[in-house]
Amino acid sequence: MSDNLSELTEHPKPFMVLPTKTHTHTVVLLHGLSTNGVSFGTDFMENALNAEGSTLPQAFPHVRFVFPSGAPRRCTAFGGNLMHVWFDITTIADRTIGEDKQIEGLAESTTYLCRLIREEIASLELVGRGMEDLALGGFSQGCATSIWVLLNMGLKLGGYVGMSGWLPFRRQIDSVMKVGTYQKAQRLAALDYMRNTVPIPYLNHCPTSERLKGLATHVFLGHGTKDVKVRTAWGEDMRDTLRSLDVDVVWKEYEALEHWYRVPDEVEDISGFLRSAFLQETVS
Repeated sequence: MSDNLSELTEHPKPFMVLPTKTHTHTVVLLHGLSTNGVSFGTDFMENALNAEGSTLPQAFPHVRFVFPSGAPRRCTAFGGNLMHVWFDITTIADRTIGEDKQIEGLAESTTYLCRLIREEIASLELVGRGMEDLALGGFSQGCATSIWVLLNMGLKLGGYVGMSGWLPFRRQIDSVMKVGTYQKAQRLAALDYMRNTVPIPYLNHCPTSERLKGLATHVFLGHGTKDVKVRTAWGEDMRDTLRSLDVDVVWKEYEALEHWYRVPDEVEDISGFLRSAFLQETVS
């Protein structure tokens, strides 16, 4: 497979909302099940309002928002229908069932997203910026996929925003971390497990020790207390595992929220997180 992103024809072209002022930062957000980058991105850009009633493009005029789409693949949980998903899901009720079926899609999606992120970083470098001016994240399965990318890519990004998600293979990651005596050994064991479970040849050049850099990225996780599609406990488990990996995690729960994002509370929290994580500067 070519390193040229344009030749990865199985993925539709990412939906983008361009900055209205000088481009200084980029936010890449992944959609969940039963949707795509255009649908999720359009809704999020128009309806995710902060406490002042502003959309995110209005609040962050220097940011390019990028919404990629998962490749069309069959999803077992939806009767084997062809959908834009990041990896296969066997059942909505328990994401730990059929984990072996997740590996192929997770590997392909991670490869695609690593290339996309590197292209976005290259665009930022053209304007004197870099990887710490890019934030990554996603909703639901998009959160599960993007957190996997963050833990494997080996880059310290400007921030990570996860909404209503979970960490794939979390139980196994927790298990291998119990083997090491020192925290660094535990972290390396976890990263080795992820590398061996979901092989990604594109990242072979990156030694496990380099992947520790991704763990320095500040993380925001938000979850509704009434989420029955991705249980709140799964989000809490992800939070705890990330903290065990010494990741700085901001955790927010939203009362009575089901499987979606809360307007304006969660949007305001995300906005505040982005400002503190990598948008401190005022650019004219």
